[in-house]
Amino acid sequence: MHTGHQQFTAGGVAPLTGRGGGEVHARTAQLLAVLMTVVNGAMWVLVSRWERPGRTARIRAKLRPPPFIRWGGDLAQVVPLVYPVLVLVAPGWGYDGSLNWSSGIDLVLQGIGLGLWVIGVTVVVWAGRVLGRYMSVDGLTMDHELVTSGPYRYVRHPVYTCFTAIAVGTGLVFRSYLLVGLAVVWVAATRWWAAAEEELLASPQGFGNGYVAYAERTGRFLPKLQQPRG
Repeated sequence: MHTGHQQFTAGGVAPLTGRGGGEVHARTAQLLAVLMTVVNGAMWVLVSRWERPGRTARIRAKLRPPPFIRWGGDLAQVVPLVYPVLVLVAPGWGYDGSLNWSSGIDLVLQGIGLGLWVIGVTVVVWAGRVLGRYMSVDGLTMDHELVTSGPYRYVRHPVYTCFTAIAVGTGLVFRSYLLVGLAVVWVAATRWWAAAEEELLASPQGFGNGYVAYAERTGRFLPKLQQPRG
């Protein structure tokens, strides 16, 4: 077991003792937090730039989620992106506090978490570039087009899947009960959004049978194991 952790206290910096013995050292966790903060910020800037034209687009149909879905989903999306900042400035709270677990398999879980985060960020950037201005539209624009290229060739809602991966992955990397709990909230919110969006897109107001056919050959959140022929 290592004893090289540090935490911030009212009186300055005090030694912080690892509890599980099989986890990433707090200093390494802070270095990961720096990397994740920079990458998350770059991702947010890029996607915001690509989706900006959609904020002024003329809307012909708008989805109106319940407050819990709207605000709970937004919170569950943003907190995992900024959580590495907490680990960076106050590891005693964000990495080894009362809302963090410790076990003998943490190193394995953290490796899995880092992989999930990398995949999530990569595909969000890919999907954001392909979807463009429609990323910021909660409904249909006057000249809306059905996007079926990039990750949308395989999955109807890759962004929702990838933010789930980011939340779960970040939670595993930093051993955070909070982030795992928020991932559950995010999944609940995305299930509502996905169902509502698909109902609208498959309606006569949307793309009708064209969307139904698209949905039959793609998965909702993950690719179908077997693609239909024809």
